[in-house]
Amino acid sequence: MRGYKIRSFPEKNYRSIYINGKTLRLRYDDSKPIEELDFPEFYDVKITEKCNGKCLWCYQDSNPGDKHYMDALKKIDLFFGAMTNNQKPYQVAIGGGEPTMHPNFVDILEKFHNLGITPNYTTNGMHYSNKLLEATKNYCGGVAVSCHDHLYGYWSNFARIMAHEEVHTNLHLIISDKDSIDSFTRTFIEFEDKINYFVLLPHAAQGRAVSKELGIKYLINRLRELESTKIAFGALFYPYLAEYKDEFSLSLYEPEIMSKYLDLGNMQLYKSSFNC
Repeated sequence: MRGYKIRSFPEKNYRSIYINGKTLRLRYDDSKPIEELDFPEFYDVKITEKCNGKCLWCYQDSNPGDKHYMDALKKIDLFFGAMTNNQKPYQVAIGGGEPTMHPNFVDILEKFHNLGITPNYTTNGMHYSNKLLEATKNYCGGVAVSCHDHLYGYWSNFARIMAHEEVHTNLHLIISDKDSIDSFTRTFIEFEDKINYFVLLPHAAQGRAVSKELGIKYLINRLRELESTKIAFGALFYPYLAEYKDEFSLSLYEPEIMSKYLDLGNMQLYKSSFNC
C-alpha cells in the first residue's frame, strides 16, 4: 500500500484522503455541500501548443508548427513548489498540444513526482518510446489515450503496450453523431478486456471544431446495451445525462469545483480547458 495524503479546508466544508490513486471526500457538515476549492484536488496543465495529429476537430487548435513552453519546468516549480502540502493537488493531468513531444517531458513527470503530486497525461500515442514507458511506470498514476480514427495505428498500439505493462489506461473518445457513437462502440468491444475506463467527451465547438448535434438518445440506447461500469463521462456531458442519471450506474467526473486548468504559456488559471 502506498502512503496516503490528507487535505482539509474546513471553510469549504471539505476534507479528503488520497490513497492508492483514489480520493475519499468527506464533509464537515453533511447538511451542506462542499464549496469550490481555492486549491483544487486536480489540475489540468498545458505544457505545449504543438501537436502533429492534425485533428480537424482539435478544440485547442494545435498544429505541428506551434511551440513548446520551454520554461515549463521552472514554472511548475514556482507554481506548485510554493504550495503547502495541504494546498498541493493530489494529481495533475498533463496535456497540450501533445505533451509527450515536449523535449523535457520525462523531467516534467519526475518534477511532479518529486513535488509529491501524481502526474498523469493525455496522449495520441504518436511518440511512444521505451524511455517514455519507463518514466510512465516510475512516476505516473495513469495515461489517457485519445482515440482518433485517423491515428488508430498509433493510439491502439500505445494503449495495448500500456495496458500490458499494467499502467492504468483510459481511452478518451469524442462523441457527437451516430457515426461517432458507433465508432466508440466498436472501440469498446475491441478493448473492453484491456482498458480501465472508456471516457466519453462531448464534441465542443471550440478551436477547429465546428458545431455538431449530440445524438444523446442514440447514445443512451447504446449504453443500455453495453451495460458496463467501465464507461465514464467528461464534465461537459453532465447536463445531457442529468435526466438519465437514475437509469445507469455511471462513473462521472467530479464537479469542476474540484479542478482547474493551468496554461503554463500565460500562467492563467481557468475553470476548464474549454474556458481558456
